[in-house]
Amino acid sequence: MSNATPTSDIEPFLIKKLHGPFDAQITLPGSKSIALRQLAIAALCSGSTHLTGVPDCDDSAAMIDCLNALGATVAATADGLTVTGPIDLSDTTVHLDARMSGASTRLLLGLAALRHGDTIIDGHASLRARTNKPLLDLLSQQGCTIESDNGCLPAKISGPINAATHLSIDGSLSSQYVTALLIAAPGYLKEDKQIIEIRGDVVSRPYIDITINEMRKRGVNVRWLDGQRLEVASGRYQAGSIAVEGDATAATYFAALATLHNSSVTLTNLGQNSCQGDYAFIGVMEQLGAVVKRGASTRISGPEALTELPNIDMQAMPDAALTLIAMAPLLAAPLQITGLSSLHHKECDRLECPAKELTAMGVDVSTTEDSIRIDPADAKALTPHTLSTYHDHRMAMAFSLLGSVSGSLRVDDKTVVNKTYPAYWEHYATLLSPQRIG
Repeated sequence: MSNATPTSDIEPFLIKKLHGPFDAQITLPGSKSIALRQLAIAALCSGSTHLTGVPDCDDSAAMIDCLNALGATVAATADGLTVTGPIDLSDTTVHLDARMSGASTRLLLGLAALRHGDTIIDGHASLRARTNKPLLDLLSQQGCTIESDNGCLPAKISGPINAATHLSIDGSLSSQYVTALLIAAPGYLKEDKQIIEIRGDVVSRPYIDITINEMRKRGVNVRWLDGQRLEVASGRYQAGSIAVEGDATAATYFAALATLHNSSVTLTNLGQNSCQGDYAFIGVMEQLGAVVKRGASTRISGPEALTELPNIDMQAMPDAALTLIAMAPLLAAPLQITGLSSLHHKECDRLECPAKELTAMGVDVSTTEDSIRIDPADAKALTPHTLSTYHDHRMAMAFSLLGSVSGSLRVDDKTVVNKTYPAYWEHYATLLSPQRIG
């Protein structure tokens, strides 16, 4: 895993202190997780699909460019995107640049396995550092010819896959490998059903559930047989219209800010029917004393004094774990967070990198392979610091929580948030003089 800091001429960005209380309404960017899945599904359909709510960010743009290169047509409309498929499955050679999008890479590997030609996928240096070995090994075992740097990009996939009716894949590093197989399944399934068995720990199961839910919306049924096995029924994706709800991971930053600052925030496009696993982070804020009202939208109101939270397992929502890590020095008591082994394999090492940054600010931190313990700190006494984001958008957004209280934290590259949430700093600034944002 590369922990190199960005080299940039960009001036470090000071995160302004919030003085609260504030009462804001926020329209979140659309869920990246849902949008990328729906884009891939739409590219496998015969016909046109209209998508609204796709976030305008680097990851979406990378996926759209790759799908266009694969032969689908993605066109902007007045209120969203129209995707016309299917992708070209012929024996042509296609080059794809996934930029910094790990989720797109795994989905594209699944699509590439359906093609008769060569698909060459590459990306940013930080993406090259993330392994795809479990997925590439399985594709190789099932008839594809694979060339890669020990499971990392760049990779060349030569198909098509000739999959057995029972597949087995290691699920301990990333749920995205399973998602890639599931979404591609209608294109390679030869029998009435496909069984996908997940070996080892099933990390981030809620993300697999998102995949199942989005596939069902498009006419393909998937169900859990037990805690380790999934069954995909034969079927074809149906074109149509899909609205993408607000991003639950993006919501964690504002839910945490409201909780820390005895303030209120209403998330206008994220409600109680969400299938996103990170929506459960709202419940963590309740454990800290926040009052939450759930309906078509979600309102979080922070407490006058935070409740102690000695320990918590965040395995089911790893992307939200970084938000809690950055929030922890501001809590009322030491916090032990467990279930974090998958954080080593994100855009940066989201366990050791934040630990290093917190230590540099004077916070007492200790880590194990899958846990972190963080002691409370006096925000006024934190060492002024320029945060190394390690090219990771979530490092910048999560650590804005500390900056909102200390007023002494800078970010080495504020533009890193463009990966998923280009308007983040604009929305954050609005909390200085709250109004409706989004």
